Amino acid sequence: MSATIYVTAETLATMTLIAPLDYYDRCLLSDDPATDPTRREGYYLKDLSFLSVSVLPDAAHIALQLNAGAAEVSFPTELRGCIFEGALHLPPDYQHIIAYWSGTPVNADQECAIYYQCPAQRYEVPLAQMEASSVSINDWVQPIDALVSEGVVVSIAGLGTLLSDAADDDFVSVALPIDEDLLGLDNGGFLAESEYNVTSGRVERIFLRVGDIRHSPDPQRVYIDILRYEELDYGFYY
Repeated sequence: MSATIYVTAETLATMTLIAPLDYYDRCLLSDDPATDPTRREGYYLKDLSFLSVSVLPDAAHIALQLNAGAAEVSFPTELRGCIFEGALHLPPDYQHIIAYWSGTPVNADQECAIYYQCPAQRYEVPLAQMEASSVSINDWVQPIDALVSEGVVVSIAGLGTLLSDAADDDFVSVALPIDEDLLGLDNGGFLAESEYNVTSGRVERIFLRVGDIRHSPDPQRVYIDILRYEELDYGFYY
């Protein structure tokens, strides 16, 4: 079971608008300034089909606010891109933490995802064999190894300690800077060692419930695969 990510009503409206659209339909909206969603809150957040999202309650109490550039928030290059469960250099309990906060990956074609592994986590992923030579390619079983994340992963450290005096129903506000060079099209640095730009003036803001943090696999280490990037929707990587 995954935790709920809380957002503003404006953010959820944008996510709801673009969730059913493929890349080309979204481009058609962008052609008209009256319908262009690209500058709206929530445009760079993950598809609602794969993420548990709710609107932040009106009376929510913010116990901690992490603004852009906060030391607790980072975007590790070694966790960016397709990561399978057997990767050798993952943080402890990464698979359970990322699943708790992010749900399942968007990509359904795990076999193609093998070719877009994070360079720092790349390894030889064993594939299941076809049961008989007469089986068509469409009937192949999925790779044995599970895909656990595939995007720009957000790391938030030390929340358990920082929230020791907060109530379970309090919230943490987290600003996520948007690096449009990595999240947009032709993002040549996505699978390289390019550092994520945290000085961008644009942010997406999410809210985490303190009770969810305390009941997470590790309150001191939060990993969220929540940022949507254009190449994934466009189909370049898969």
